[in-house]
Amino acid sequence: MKAKLFCAAACVALSGAYANEPEQPTYRDRFATCAHESKGLKGDEHQKFMSDCLKGQGSAKKDEQAHKTTAAAGEQQNRMRTCNEEAHTKNLHGDERRSFMSTCLKG
Repeated sequence: MKAKLFCAAACVALSGAYANEPEQPTYRDRFATCAHESKGLKGDEHQKFMSDCLKGQGSAKKDEQAHKTTAAAGEQQNRMRTCNEEAHTKNLHGDERRSFMSTCLKG
């Protein structure tokens, strides 16, 4: 009887100790998070980021990279908007528009 009571008390004590610990994310969870954060990166840059992120070293680099990616995306959007307006003003269609947009977007 004492053994059963001792065992039950030990189980309650241990379960209480583990209840306060935060649950560790699984590898799949970390991978999904890192993959989401690495959007816009390609090739070696993407592989290095994923490697560092999965090791838990990706957050500082992610912030720096996200800033660069956001700035580049903003510039590209502005260029696209400007070229699109010019093509519309010149009333270009079809192959002419495609050719104009290609050269315009290259800078």
